[in-house]
Amino acid sequence: MRFGRVEGYVVPIPGCDDLVHLTVTLETGKGIEVVRDEDVAVLRVGDDPATLAWQADQYTQETIGVHLAELGWEAIGVGDAPTVEANAPARSATYGVRNLS
Repeated sequence: MRFGRVEGYVVPIPGCDDLVHLTVTLETGKGIEVVRDEDVAVLRVGDDPATLAWQADQYTQETIGVHLAELGWEAIGVGDAPTVEANAPARSATYGVRNLS
């Protein structure tokens, strides 16, 4: 059994209101691996864009539930939502994951 931590980061794309750049990392005893690095659609709540931190968290959960699940990983816990820091990427909560294979 292996354990790890997953975090996601979102940054706006200058001049583009419909996309943000997403990076999701998996940290294990072997190091840190980028498991997702792409431009994704801005998530909206009604007509308004959701906060970047919320988007980072939603896309991180999706990555765990779809992309990492295909590799045998599953979420086993979640940390508190991080504080928003000026001039820093928006971050998701940290998710504890395990792989039984």
